[in-house]
Amino acid sequence: MLNRIIRVIHRGLRRQSSLPMVRQKTEALSTPDFFLLDEQSRFAAYSIGNKINPPRWRYPSHLREARYSVVLTAGERLETEQICLFPDSRIYIRLAPALPEISTDGLTCTISFLDGQNNVKFTVGMFELLPGNTPATWRVMELDIAWLADKAGKFIIECGPGSAGDPTADWLAVADLCIARATDLKVLLARTHQAIRIKNEIAHFSAAYRNDFYAKVQDQQSLAAQGIKRSVRHLRPTAIQQNYTAEINIPDLEPNAGEDTYRYAMRLLGSAIKDTPPDYKKRLQQMVNTRGKVKVLSICSGAARIEAGFAAAVPSGVEWSLLDINEDLLHMASKQFPAQTSLDLIVADANNLGITGEKWDVIICVSALHHLVELEKVMHFISGSLDTDGEFWSIGEAVGRNGNRLWPDAAIAANAMFSSLPPRYRLNSGSQLTDDAIPDNDHSVGCFEGIRSEEILSLLDCWLMPIQVYRRNCFLWRMIDLAYSNNFNIDAPADRQLIAEMVRAEVQHYRQGGRGAELFGIYGCRHDRGPGPIPRSVPNAHQPLATQITGSI
Repeated sequence: MLNRIIRVIHRGLRRQSSLPMVRQKTEALSTPDFFLLDEQSRFAAYSIGNKINPPRWRYPSHLREARYSVVLTAGERLETEQICLFPDSRIYIRLAPALPEISTDGLTCTISFLDGQNNVKFTVGMFELLPGNTPATWRVMELDIAWLADKAGKFIIECGPGSAGDPTADWLAVADLCIARATDLKVLLARTHQAIRIKNEIAHFSAAYRNDFYAKVQDQQSLAAQGIKRSVRHLRPTAIQQNYTAEINIPDLEPNAGEDTYRYAMRLLGSAIKDTPPDYKKRLQQMVNTRGKVKVLSICSGAARIEAGFAAAVPSGVEWSLLDINEDLLHMASKQFPAQTSLDLIVADANNLGITGEKWDVIICVSALHHLVELEKVMHFISGSLDTDGEFWSIGEAVGRNGNRLWPDAAIAANAMFSSLPPRYRLNSGSQLTDDAIPDNDHSVGCFEGIRSEEILSLLDCWLMPIQVYRRNCFLWRMIDLAYSNNFNIDAPADRQLIAEMVRAEVQHYRQGGRGAELFGIYGCRHDRGPGPIPRSVPNAHQPLATQITGSI
């Protein structure tokens, strides 16, 4: 039975890894999941009682950016080819009047969806473009169409007259139209008008490098090298299907005493990834050996289980400061440190920290940044509170999609594996239902879980210098979290083999470009950046809330 399950899983993973950019639904294998408007795309344009025949593609020269656009006149519509929609599908559209002067009542652009199965038309949105209303700029909109998920059909873009029904000179320019899954939007938009862009790129750089700004140096180097003109060749790559599954060795590790499913799976994952996370305990001991005394501050420390473990491993030479908004947890944390340990307990909201002038050699945050709203203030505090050679340690931080959701590509890979598991392994302890797919709800809707997790990495790079950065765990954590971990018995070899297959699927996805959602990082000070003024924060009409949630790992 187990071998049959594993063969099914492998077939699913091989199929998933070979899918092209156009992802497909099982019930409609030939239907793409995106539409991209450019001169190579397939679409139909219809005129409804309109005798005007403008050039279909043109550059609206009156706009500040003369983008190559499809032109529709009042009474015309554009229909895309049929596409499949998913919960993360979105519409991106850029539009403007195609003429400098349109009718006095303006024009309208209506976006509709025609359900291919039921032939029902849904209005997605209608937009007015008025004369004299910033006519030199484009209007750009990105619309969430999750409410159309699991449908297949065509999108219709219609140009109509304004409220008074005057169609005079009502020409609509649509420069960008992309309907796609959220993570594919940007790359698809970058692929538009490839032939035009390549021609312009070649012409631009051929001219630029003949300018004196570059040419003088090039001429000197040519003269010195006595170089000659040589022939060129064209690169002709061959398509080679790579199967990473066979290369991924997952050992059958015996569980440690008291180890749960989650920690066991994470140990397997660590054994399968060649990179290694920072050894924080060893680094702390080295700092003590070098400096004699090390001051450490943990923000959002909570009950400080991780910090207490560090203190036990490095029992002398460290002065600890624990900062949390929850005074009860600080007292709970203090009992885990020996009486002789230097321990400073600070009650404060990490969202509203201000620089006090006190410096620390190390500032730690254990899996808590993704619960904080005022990340800029936190980074400002860390940057201004580290000593000259100080370090910030981010331990087990969630840096994936906001709301603790999976990235769409990770969800596809995860569910290819998850759906193949026997029902008893898919029993959700929360709902007591057997899940067909991993629930992917936005957990930041009612609390601060993953409220700004997507921005953590970029803000760390803005304020600090990376020394060692280790990321992993694209989706494995969601398959063995509290909802499912009790379904596995790691003392049973069959269950351990299934966990190993889940780890294998995770590593395969990671090797093929999956984004790790868990960060273990060491960052140093940027010596070219002082603490500076407090970062600008958006005014809040309400009293600040105590939004800090204590760390957990």
